[in-house]
Amino acid sequence: MSAVFELAQGCQAELAADPENPVLLHRLGRLMGQLGQQELELALVGQAIARAPDMASYHADLGDALLRSGHVIDARAAYEHTLALEPGNAEATAGLADLLLDEGDVRQARALVVGGIGPTARGSRAVGRLALIDGQSARAVESLLSYLAGAPTDSAAAFYLGVALQAEDLLEPAVAAYRQAVGLDPELFEGHANLATVLTALGRSAEALINADRAVTLAPGRAGGYLNRANCLRDLGRLADARADLGRAVAIDPGYAEAWSTLGNLDHDLGAMSHALDAHNRAIHLSPSLAQARWNRSFTLLATGQLREGWAEYEWRHQTKAAGPEPRAFPWPAWRGEPAAHQRILVWREQGIGDELMFLTCLADLVEAGALVTVLVSPRLQSLVARALPAVRVLPDDGATPVGGPFDFQIGVASLPQYLRADRTAFPATGAFLAADPGRVAEWRIRLGALGPGRRIGVCWRSGLLTPERQRHYPAIDALRPLFEMPGLVWVNLQYDDCGEELTWVERETGARIHRWSDVDLRNDFESVAGLVMALDGIVTAPTAVSSLAGALGRPTWQVDSGSDWTTFGEPRSPWFPTVRVIGRTPSDPDWSGVIDQVRVELAG
Repeated sequence: MSAVFELAQGCQAELAADPENPVLLHRLGRLMGQLGQQELELALVGQAIARAPDMASYHADLGDALLRSGHVIDARAAYEHTLALEPGNAEATAGLADLLLDEGDVRQARALVVGGIGPTARGSRAVGRLALIDGQSARAVESLLSYLAGAPTDSAAAFYLGVALQAEDLLEPAVAAYRQAVGLDPELFEGHANLATVLTALGRSAEALINADRAVTLAPGRAGGYLNRANCLRDLGRLADARADLGRAVAIDPGYAEAWSTLGNLDHDLGAMSHALDAHNRAIHLSPSLAQARWNRSFTLLATGQLREGWAEYEWRHQTKAAGPEPRAFPWPAWRGEPAAHQRILVWREQGIGDELMFLTCLADLVEAGALVTVLVSPRLQSLVARALPAVRVLPDDGATPVGGPFDFQIGVASLPQYLRADRTAFPATGAFLAADPGRVAEWRIRLGALGPGRRIGVCWRSGLLTPERQRHYPAIDALRPLFEMPGLVWVNLQYDDCGEELTWVERETGARIHRWSDVDLRNDFESVAGLVMALDGIVTAPTAVSSLAGALGRPTWQVDSGSDWTTFGEPRSPWFPTVRVIGRTPSDPDWSGVIDQVRVELAG
């Protein structure tokens, strides 16, 4: 900035000797603008134009200065005057296109850009914004980076870059772009709000709350700020505060479907199911095609035992980004409950291992109905499922094994319950359908027998897919301390990710030994894990793949639950796996102690 100041001083000296020189007036005006003296910039560039009214570039620069000063109408007139003097002037075209985008006139802005802005840095800004509107986020990133290389102090462009990076799921670079934007313009509501969103997605909710608070302070009348802050608060476990913010959001904007849907989710977490359904219904009334709202509603319907309607809404998962993996594009028609006898039906896997195992319990129904079933399963499950269902052709869904065909129908495994589990009476009395390899079971009984007297209990306390939003649904290892201190129990680790530090803490603090073996891959070797589970006397687990595997093997299982697991349909035992006893927190529970105390009582009994 000191270099700019020195240039301005030199220009002032020249202008003193030649006060009517339009070139000097224009140059000094631009320098004043770089020094933050917008009013002086406007005055000096205006004087230059008065002395050289046909100089198109002066009018274009006046338009830029007016736009920066908030004089939008005058800026537009300046750009249009520039183009009247010099049709095709690249800077004025780009400036006018930007202004039109600010006003929401995308059609006219696009016409200007298509007409040719030319290879200007300013043109890259408009091109990038249009690419964002068109959903071409990668192109937007490229154009906006090009522009910002020459204009690093443009806070709005930094914000647009953040939006483009966020759309590309480049979250850390998006954080950097949003920080640049709010650093340049601390009053930029959208920058703070979006920065809070991305930080929340990265699991940095406490950090995100700072920006969410700032956004609400800047614009207390904007509903989006409260929704943003509610998402931070929810991840931090401050559910009552989150609900208060969502109440403010829908009070400000009663037509805000996303806020109503989020309110429905929060009321679900709080156990207020009738309120949750009311909020979900409101969201869907406002926006019937909002896929996330429809999918959210399915969880509350299913959690309250309204299976038929819940499964129908559950089909909206394919139109969200959250369900994963992407729905398969097979060439055969979807099976929609038609008579299955003699039909060749391909079933493909969805979601995580735990859900996959749960939904695979429906395959026996298809076989019993006479269908010729081929199923694509996670490679880790192939041998287990093939042994359990000899009438089914079981293939690993590894991207390499040919599927074969043709088939009469295809269907995702999570869509089977819509046709085969429409009410509680449709569930079999036992969900145990897997069988561990007898040799593996015998090996594990020998290993476990060497541990000394006591009941052998496996333990798993969290999911392998621990997103910030999901984290509050799982107890920390220290919450299970009362269980580890119980006499007569031999604990065996089933937690399948890096948990060495936690196990060391348990052993140091409680004196209990949590047995584990370095030669066992608990994540990938499901044959060995199944043998271990069958050799155990019981399992204590969070709602994870371990819970589903134990239930599918028919083992006594205590599932410690946050109270929001919809798959139990509000019942204390899993309808899919009746040997799984579900002990959930109530909304009034301040922590996990009540759940753990109940497990302790049942283990002791």
